[in-house]
Amino acid sequence: MNWKKAIGLGLLLYAIMFVLVSALIGFKVYQYGWVTVVVAILGGVVSLILANYVKPGSAKMALGYGLVWVVVGVILDALITMRFNPQIFNAWTIWFSYGLVLLAPLTRVKKRVV
Repeated sequence: MNWKKAIGLGLLLYAIMFVLVSALIGFKVYQYGWVTVVVAILGGVVSLILANYVKPGSAKMALGYGLVWVVVGVILDALITMRFNPQIFNAWTIWFSYGLVLLAPLTRVKKRVV
């Protein structure tokens, strides 16, 4: 696994989602429950797109990338996001999003032709 790429893409994923959620809060639409679900799903979609850049060769490697992205997200949410939303880790949608982020690279594992 390329650690530089894993951590860098984890930071990029966090930045994209932070900007998206900040914009939705600015437009005062983030308080609607359905928007938080859509944002969680978008986190998974962004992870799928970023997974194209790692091209994991195995499920183990894919889960490694996903785990690094989740760890980066949890650390940054604890350090940054909790200042704006102390209840962030109480929302089921954040954990759903982390689950999608963890699993997204698995969809990009290259199949071996036998």
